[in-house]
Amino acid sequence: MLANIKKSLVVLLLLINVFFVGQDWVASTNIADRGAYALDCWEAQMALVRDSLPIKRGVVGYISEQDVPGAEYGLWDIETEFFLTQYALAPLIVKKGIVAEWNVVVLSNKDLAIWAKTYTGQYKIIDVEGKVHVLHRLEAP
Repeated sequence: MLANIKKSLVVLLLLINVFFVGQDWVASTNIADRGAYALDCWEAQMALVRDSLPIKRGVVGYISEQDVPGAEYGLWDIETEFFLTQYALAPLIVKKGIVAEWNVVVLSNKDLAIWAKTYTGQYKIIDVEGKVHVLHRLEAP
């Protein structure tokens, strides 16, 4: 009897796993190909970020809609933008969150205003282009 329960549990876990893998596969087939033009635009924005940063090596933070309570975002887009930012800013090390004196921000002005309310007076916001900004921490944490 115990062996039958174990077999049933294994089959159930296998079916659940297949279901979630299938969902991920279907979701990935619906991702639009933005093409080389979109990548070129992102790299151009990150070149402006790189020019705005006084450091050429080291760690910079990364803030996106994920860090703003109530902000709407697509997880796939957030992760893609983060990976593209890491690539475009190399050899800088880009880590999620406010982890350094200098931070890259990818937020609309509305979401940036919501985020900034939490950190009033702690950061200088440098507008780069569109929804891309750089934050400079004004005082040590």
